[in-house]
Amino acid sequence: MNIAERSLLPLTLIGIGIFIFLVGWYFFADGVVPSGGEVTITTVTDPIDDVNTITDSGDTQQRPQRVFDNTPRMRFAGQVIDVSTGLPVLGATVAFRDASGSKPLGHFRTRTGGLFALDVPETERAVIFVRAPGYAPGRWKWGHEILPDSDPSTNAHPEDLLLAISPESVLWISIDSSATEAPERPFVEVRMLQARTPRELGAPVETPPQPLIEGEIRVGGLLAGRHLVSIRSGSKVLARREVEVGEGEERDVIFRLGPSIQIHGLVLRNDIPVDGGTIQTWCRETQASSAVPVARDGHFETLLPGPGRWRFIWTSAAKRGEGTSYELELDEDAQLIIEFRTASLDGRVIGPAGESLVGLQGSLFGPRPFSFTTDEQGRFFIDDIPHGQYRWVFLQLPEGVFAPSSQFEVNGPTIEQFQFHGACRLLVRVQKALDEYSTPEVATVPVYRIDENGALSPLKRTESVGEFWWPRQGGLGVVYQRGWTPYFFSTGPVDYPVPVDALLQPAGEVTVTLVGLDGEVLADHPFTIETLAAPQIPAAWSKRATGPRGSCRVTLAPGEYQIHAVLDSGPASATVMIFPQRSTRLRLP
Repeated sequence: MNIAERSLLPLTLIGIGIFIFLVGWYFFADGVVPSGGEVTITTVTDPIDDVNTITDSGDTQQRPQRVFDNTPRMRFAGQVIDVSTGLPVLGATVAFRDASGSKPLGHFRTRTGGLFALDVPETERAVIFVRAPGYAPGRWKWGHEILPDSDPSTNAHPEDLLLAISPESVLWISIDSSATEAPERPFVEVRMLQARTPRELGAPVETPPQPLIEGEIRVGGLLAGRHLVSIRSGSKVLARREVEVGEGEERDVIFRLGPSIQIHGLVLRNDIPVDGGTIQTWCRETQASSAVPVARDGHFETLLPGPGRWRFIWTSAAKRGEGTSYELELDEDAQLIIEFRTASLDGRVIGPAGESLVGLQGSLFGPRPFSFTTDEQGRFFIDDIPHGQYRWVFLQLPEGVFAPSSQFEVNGPTIEQFQFHGACRLLVRVQKALDEYSTPEVATVPVYRIDENGALSPLKRTESVGEFWWPRQGGLGVVYQRGWTPYFFSTGPVDYPVPVDALLQPAGEVTVTLVGLDGEVLADHPFTIETLAAPQIPAAWSKRATGPRGSCRVTLAPGEYQIHAVLDSGPASATVMIFPQRSTRLRLP
């Protein structure tokens, strides 16, 4: 083959390829059918783009046609801002879901100015999630009855929904188990207990449990507030702590575990081993807990994660409310004998003059609750009542008596008597006024007797709506309803009806949270309230203590107050202004 023939062959192959391409394009191009069949062109407009679809009604194979959702749609528009600076957040994801939060409706990523706008299927309620790097995720509920001013339409303006998110708070959680063997496959749970500004930042988004890698983990995306941090291993809680973290703050939380304590125990009921049941362990310092089965011979064993003051609560397998509690300080392996002793109680209920009260129903609350009904001598008898402290409770009182708070102890065969006090009538008239210029309106408000420790005991009404039974020996009382100024009154020994004319005006609230040096909230910790420029309050109302979660909410008249507390870091105090119909949060220190 010469040079001319070799150069002609590639040109021939290229020409054949071009010819095949043109023939294929002629027969298969849009709008051309080789068999001469009839053609129908259908145009479907998508909300996002336009797509032309061709169907062949002839003998050739029919092409698939795109199907679109034609359900009615609605538009949401708005802006995402940083609550601390007020600046727009770029690149935040705004996701809409149905009312249950399980079905996605649509999402949008904010652009310049933090603006978003998207169409979703028409709905009456929705849940809005907003997430952005470096910010705590927020969750809002949308509905006509929830946000009546945010009714979306196709002509919605960008300012219809203003969603404020906060810089994330971070907890660095770690375990120090150098004094014992590291727990097997531990994981951490962080649960929000109380956010600082829940209305503005939306509801917190739950953080799923996360495994600890090499004993440490970073938990971000948290709203500022009080969180419950738990370290778990299987069903056991190794440690639990409440931690207060500020907005955009990073805090270290170190759990020191160990040394482990091996417990071998025996549960006896009147010196006889119990027939099974369950032991619930709980540590006062670390709040560690677990459930331990008890064998048929009363024996049990468990491995505690560390020293502390431990409580062992035994519950009967019969599930009749039978049980006992045992508490002691442990710092080494121990063998325990939990003795569950019962006795008999011979009780009697009498009136103010010593008369027997027949057919009176009441209850005893203590290690185990009991109900009783008095006989013709006003007596009742309970056998097999566990040893411990009990208090009397009466739901229906006789006429003309007052039931004082009373407790007694059972530590063997016991004879106990409860006597009602004499009572007088308390004639209460309550009026409410929104301000000093408004006309007062008659209202029905609860009335309480204030005990010496500040506890409130509700009063029993007489046959009249505005009348209550009041102890004849007198005492301190309050007309109190949340959101209104408490009206305090006191009486001495009286035998005649006592009039109480209370005028209530809008009050404010302060929620006091006490925090220790390591960021842990202080539960059951006392503090006092001192009036600076406000109406005086009784000492029983001013002496307060935080609850199990480290906070206490107090209703006060508008004015200036000072809160005092002695913390592990020393004395601390702060001044707070109370405004009508406004809730204030105070964190010490």
